[in-house]
Amino acid sequence: AGISPAHFKAAIAADHAEFATMRQQDAFEFLQHLTKQVDVAERAVAGGAQSPTSVFAFTTEERLQCQACHRVRYRQQPATSLSLPVPKRPAAAPGGAEEPPQYAPVPLAECLALMTGEETVDGYHCPACARPTTATKSTRFATFPKVLAVQVRRFELVDWVPRKLDIPVQVPLGAIDLAPHRGAGIQPGEEALPDGDDDSASGVAAAQGAPAEQPVDEGVVAQLESMGFPHARCVKAVRRTGNSGAEAATNWLFEHMDDPDIDVPDEQQPAAAAAGAAVDPDAVEQLAAMGFPHDAARKALAKAGGDTGRALDRLLSGADDDGDDNNTAAASAAAAGDESAVSTQFELTGFVSHKGSSVHCGHYVASVRHGLGDETQWFLINDARVAAQPTPEPEHAYLLFFTRTE
Repeated sequence: AGISPAHFKAAIAADHAEFATMRQQDAFEFLQHLTKQVDVAERAVAGGAQSPTSVFAFTTEERLQCQACHRVRYRQQPATSLSLPVPKRPAAAPGGAEEPPQYAPVPLAECLALMTGEETVDGYHCPACARPTTATKSTRFATFPKVLAVQVRRFELVDWVPRKLDIPVQVPLGAIDLAPHRGAGIQPGEEALPDGDDDSASGVAAAQGAPAEQPVDEGVVAQLESMGFPHARCVKAVRRTGNSGAEAATNWLFEHMDDPDIDVPDEQQPAAAAAGAAVDPDAVEQLAAMGFPHDAARKALAKAGGDTGRALDRLLSGADDDGDDNNTAAASAAAAGDESAVSTQFELTGFVSHKGSSVHCGHYVASVRHGLGDETQWFLINDARVAAQPTPEPEHAYLLFFTRTE
């Protein structure tokens, strides 16, 4: 009969304060918790052998360009999922006060273009100009995963309350090509920004209102906490968005949910980075027993301020991996060469949908594709019940899973 969903959920959520309850939870956060649990278990029994969750792993290329001197910075960051914004465009006015609003369908390609498009960073402190300037920032694929997990962000804040938006996203059942969203590394004629902390992520964050001494809007912090986010995470989101309101802070939270230091308060980060000499040897051994090298465990603990849980997050995400993260043409060419033979074609092979009008209640169901080519068949999975699904409907899915075609 297999393992029942209830027993599976109980086993995975046993040590999680929220998932162990019967309260409504977020499927994307549960997926992240599940993959972390699998990674930890695999390392404990296999001594660091490749985890099954590696199929989700890929690398993003972040490009930052100062608009005053036009110099650039390229960095690569590990990732395991995408979080796609969905533009809201009313299709028609509601017919009555009780009728929900109708929204125009949005192509998946438009959501991908929004995610990989350029955004403006005001007040960026350029290390070449040595003064505040304006910069543009964009994120693209440096490598591609075997399975791409995508969160579709269909919610907004209305009167400080998160509200689900019933926006149809047109998701092709056939192949999609992610080649237009691939990064190309530093280009001929581009000049790299000099090394320095001001052009790092912390420099961008400071430009967006991240200094620890900046006061925060406690009302917005309280509203974010009411959604279930930890206090330190809420304060950081409000600071990083420059007290721009709950909606901006919520968007920042979802965009940075994978950051290994998301729960480290800004005022603790400098101390955490300098805490290498005070690393607990027992904590190092605890992480080493999971299959991590001692040096990597020690480095992660130092940057996490000695907190074992946050250090584990850093190790699993690869946040402290050594490597050339910036500008040499040789490194960029090598990375491009390694990826040149990898397919950029993906096909939808599964999705998770939330049934319910509110983010506070409802039910999740999954649709899974079985087989290839003419033998393809879709199945709807509702708790322990499985039924054939002749016509899959991913337009209102919350999570999408695309498998790369070889």
